[in-house]
Amino acid sequence: MDALLKIRHVLITHAHIDHILGLPLMLGTIYEHHRQPVRVHALSEVLTALHQHVFNWVLWPDFTRLPEERPILELSPMVLDRRYAVGGYEVVPLPVIHPTPSAGLWIADTTGCSFAFTGDSGFHPPFWQRINSYRPELVIADVSFTSNSTDLAGSSGHMVVDQLGEVFALLEYQPEIRATHFKVGQEEHLIRLLERVESDRLERGFQVRPLRQGEVLTLPLQG
Repeated sequence: MDALLKIRHVLITHAHIDHILGLPLMLGTIYEHHRQPVRVHALSEVLTALHQHVFNWVLWPDFTRLPEERPILELSPMVLDRRYAVGGYEVVPLPVIHPTPSAGLWIADTTGCSFAFTGDSGFHPPFWQRINSYRPELVIADVSFTSNSTDLAGSSGHMVVDQLGEVFALLEYQPEIRATHFKVGQEEHLIRLLERVESDRLERGFQVRPLRQGEVLTLPLQG
């Protein structure tokens, strides 16, 4: 409870349930104990979807109105490519490609350390072009499928592992890349393919590794 009550800001890439499920449950858990509102930052279309389809009294209480004297939930719209100060960090929403309104994120602290997150996205050159501009030392990227599922990946807005080659061709420097969002049943195969990709690209300085459950990454990265 103490840890939950310290959360002041939440960044959401898009409104699909696997990316927002923790939010309504958290708000319900801390409701009677909270002293300050939780501010949710996302594209305006994402916030509208949350308000209309989750916090609507049908699926969950409308916490933008509860309690009446000081609601626990505040919705803060963001615009792509605009800089925002969020809880002591600088945040920029980045363009990605997915079947629902979505954004990636670049997040920097006051020391200049930064990382980026694709959220759920297929291979989208505008995202990687902005990575060249912001130069985060770490990029967490959606690499959901093997090349055997290219059609499914394209229609559902995710990357296949082979598209990392197109990412490398666009990048003008060598950030560490951590792959995530592996589809159930393809995890071990994807990990083996990523090890092969890293071996093939090591001469160019690229590191591509799976993001693992429970792992804690501290910037600047060591080794």
